[in-house]
Amino acid sequence: MVTMPAPDERPATVTLAEYLGTRLRQLGVDHLFGVPGDFNLDLLDGLAGGPTWVGSPNELGAGYAADAYARTRGLGVVVTTYGVGELSVINALAGAAAEDVPLVQVVGAPRRAAVQAGALVHHTLADGDFGHFSRAAAEVAAAAETLTEERATAQVDAVLLAAVTHRKPGYLAVPQDLALVQVDAAPLARPLVAHSDPAALAAFEARLTELLATAQRPVLVAGQLVPRFGAAGDLAKLAERHGVAVVTQLSARGVLDPAHPAFAGDHAGRMLANGTAELVEAADVVVHVGTALTAELTGFGSHRRPDADTPFLAAAEAGFGGAPVGRVLFADALAALDRALDSRVGPRYERAEVPAPAAPATGGPLTQAQLWSVLGGALPEGTALLADTGTSYWGAAGMPLPADTVFSGQPIWSSIGYALPAVLGQGLAEPARRPVLVIGDGAAQMTVQELSTIAATGVAPVVLLLDNRGYTIERALQSPRAAYNDVAAWDWCALVAGFTGGGAGYADAATGDELAAALGEAFADPSRLRVVRAVLDADDTPPLIDELARLATAAKK
Repeated sequence: MVTMPAPDERPATVTLAEYLGTRLRQLGVDHLFGVPGDFNLDLLDGLAGGPTWVGSPNELGAGYAADAYARTRGLGVVVTTYGVGELSVINALAGAAAEDVPLVQVVGAPRRAAVQAGALVHHTLADGDFGHFSRAAAEVAAAAETLTEERATAQVDAVLLAAVTHRKPGYLAVPQDLALVQVDAAPLARPLVAHSDPAALAAFEARLTELLATAQRPVLVAGQLVPRFGAAGDLAKLAERHGVAVVTQLSARGVLDPAHPAFAGDHAGRMLANGTAELVEAADVVVHVGTALTAELTGFGSHRRPDADTPFLAAAEAGFGGAPVGRVLFADALAALDRALDSRVGPRYERAEVPAPAAPATGGPLTQAQLWSVLGGALPEGTALLADTGTSYWGAAGMPLPADTVFSGQPIWSSIGYALPAVLGQGLAEPARRPVLVIGDGAAQMTVQELSTIAATGVAPVVLLLDNRGYTIERALQSPRAAYNDVAAWDWCALVAGFTGGGAGYADAATGDELAAALGEAFADPSRLRVVRAVLDADDTPPLIDELARLATAAKK
């Protein structure tokens, strides 16, 4: 975060672009991701003194990078041109909506005179309607505005505040001829801060205190809003102080260290055979802390369903049984939960030690079981593990994590190819934490060109590429021999060298021993981008994929 200058140090007016850049810096944004286009060039020139520009080969990759940046910094921004550029990002914007990510898209739009005249200019549908794409964005954004000269600064502030408050996307369209217009700088002296309704907060805390006072077996279910609000540390302190069990949805893996005394395990209904489903079923009070009860995250509905008394904490509301009591911000609700637990007189949770699974033999052709065992043993503490949709995510979801590991993916939106550009955003947002990417060959083919941006910025991840010649998760779900589940074979060694200018390390691994050696070498050198290609059988899957496929098939009946 930047320090706001004293009022007498700030000019009376600034350009609209400068206003936007200053607001972004105030909210912790030091990088902008995107692709230039003629409608946003004035805007980009005006932002030149603000956050650092990071150009991408295409807008979708830039959107995914900004999404990952937002997960760590609390806000991410992608800048595109009108029409062709912004539509390329809408997949990322929708993913951010599903995954509760404050990703703001800033679009350079045509001049106001062209819009008012209904001019048939490029990047439009040639029908004189300039609102098609902003209306599409509004479907997936918490707030969407096309800026006007009279209200521009208020509109900027409203969209940014909505994004960070609700942890949802925002959309700003900046007409080309407004970007460099002078605007009043006075609002910049006022920080963008939302507030809870005091009466709603008090009502939530009072009922929560009453519920928890006599609870003997309370369980907290932590969801994706815990990492989105950077609240992992607060949750860990709360759980340890009060001795309450915490289970984490797969979208919140890593928010508690595996050795934390309150950590009872990951939870996805009965899809995970680790005892958390039984623990939650036996609880007398279950508190949902920022959860999302989607099919895959609940084991296709095999979880304990909330009842009318089940407390929940959401981004900007809290309540019971799905009925909010009013506007209660997440941080305030978590603090209220902490205070409410002070009244509890029940026993502390006693964690049962779970023996580590036996490591499979590493000889012979590489198997999924070997891969996850080797990776789990080699992964250093303090990394960011990004797992792409498919075999990569569901394999990593079943792998024990070392201490201080950030785990990230898209278990709800599930857009393949997300995690490779996400490495760029994560690496720039938190340079001290090395990204480790696990991605399948089919997913990598979607966004692999972003390797060039990663290399150019100096981010040095370890990339574990699972080469099973296609979409193995789809093979597990249906029609394993169908041609549509195959992908073209690529020369990955040559491709990595080409995209990185020969600066990346590369290794193939066809056995467990080869994988262990390659990962050991990669993790030993944090200064260099490393790609390790793991050669796997097309039909081999991690155990969690098999259980997911079974439950998904049953859910269709």
